[in-house]
Amino acid sequence: MYKQVLDNKMPKQSIKYEYIHHIFNVIAILILFSVFLYLWNKFEWWTFLIYVIPTLAIMMIVIGFINPIIRLKRTSFEIGEQYIEVQKGLYYQKRSVQPYRRVQFVKIKHGPISRMLNIYFVVVVTAGSSVFLPMVNRQTADKTRLNIMTKVKEVTDDV
Repeated sequence: MYKQVLDNKMPKQSIKYEYIHHIFNVIAILILFSVFLYLWNKFEWWTFLIYVIPTLAIMMIVIGFINPIIRLKRTSFEIGEQYIEVQKGLYYQKRSVQPYRRVQFVKIKHGPISRMLNIYFVVVVTAGSSVFLPMVNRQTADKTRLNIMTKVKEVTDDV
């Protein structure tokens, strides 16, 4: 049966993680903008560029603060009996289904910022690709990894 939202959703700390990640991107945008201003003054580029580039930068910054809220509501995953189902997408929803017989191993990824906020990424690795599950807390990540690996061990047919 088709569900609008799957069982496991991202925690609220994921918004903090996305905002911190976006702040680093904003710093990079500001550095690039200052380089652009220096080059614009030095080489006397067209004047209309001084209006286009800041507009694009401001749009990127604003969109970067709106997207995590939308992503929190629209990203989820579910561990079924035969497969893992992941729902992602900001404006267009995409669902991917990964059967257990294709799974080779499962790993948990994290960085210093995500560890500080108790957010981890569960990565399901198959022969051809990797499926990133949405951000979860440490207990859910461990439980999800163990649950997937027990279901992978139960698979009897071969690909």
